[in-house]
Amino acid sequence: MLVLIPFIENCHFRGGTITCTYCTDYNVGGSVSSGEIYYTRTIPLNIAFSIRFISGNWFANLVVGTNGYWSIINQINTIIRPDGYINNSPVATTLPVIYKAINTQHVHVVQMSDLDTTDTLRCRWSTNSTSNFNAYDECADVCSGVPGAVLYSDNCTFVFTLTFANMYVAVALQIEDYYTSKSSTPMSSVPLQFLFYGYDTPADCSTPPSIIGSRPNRACVGISIGLNVTEYVIVQVYCSGKSIVDFITSSPVGLTKSGIQNPSSGMSLSIPTADQFGSQGFCADVIDDTNVQSNQWCITFLVGYDSPNLIQASSVQGTVLPIGTR
Repeated sequence: MLVLIPFIENCHFRGGTITCTYCTDYNVGGSVSSGEIYYTRTIPLNIAFSIRFISGNWFANLVVGTNGYWSIINQINTIIRPDGYINNSPVATTLPVIYKAINTQHVHVVQMSDLDTTDTLRCRWSTNSTSNFNAYDECADVCSGVPGAVLYSDNCTFVFTLTFANMYVAVALQIEDYYTSKSSTPMSSVPLQFLFYGYDTPADCSTPPSIIGSRPNRACVGISIGLNVTEYVIVQVYCSGKSIVDFITSSPVGLTKSGIQNPSSGMSLSIPTADQFGSQGFCADVIDDTNVQSNQWCITFLVGYDSPNLIQASSVQGTVLPIGTR
């Protein structure tokens, strides 16, 4: 079971903002952890400003950015939209580290969602040019961190090939929302940074396992505030003699998970307060006993909505999920 552990080291105060957080997920084998926290601040209307986290160091075995600095920039906008509402920033969820075979072309899709259902969402590479929307260095030493990658902004899909085994590449993106598809300037900008790790393909069967249900990848599930929900992460292994040894997950506050079971007892999600109203993302992948990893599988829990239970991305661009009831 996952226990929420408060981080008490390296907590900083900047302009009244606390950067301490809670550990909501971790993986011992992968040496990674993730977390989140909610707190309330009063912000004046009709202003736009950026918040940033700049420091170092990245670790040594990066293809681009070895031992370099990081920079993460987020722009918040309280200017009233043309429809009379305050803007909701987009949400994107990912695993912190994703394993991929080297010398193979891969296609990776980043899940984006927005509580403002009519907004157009796009993603772009973060840049270190002050002429970007945030007017600041957004990625420091890991800008263009995936050599040769091609990004398709409208559905946040990129195509890439890793060429170095046992090395990482850093992905630095900005997820931005536009009032209409014809708008030239975004309303807000949300950073997303994560890693790919390259590995040699096993000599025997190298077909990766996959998560096959019970929800389709990038599904949106409405749940009521205070409701306990159980979901199942079902895995298929395609190579004879191989077995699943580990899950890597990125979880919202309140989610607990069982161990690996056959059949699985699933994961339990409890949303006890209204603080988590809106989109809450969960991502997972699985690793077999030869260290081959499945593709990332993500779902969005839409907190505060009862129906429809499942909304699939059939009426919007790319991977953006429609949010709300219809």
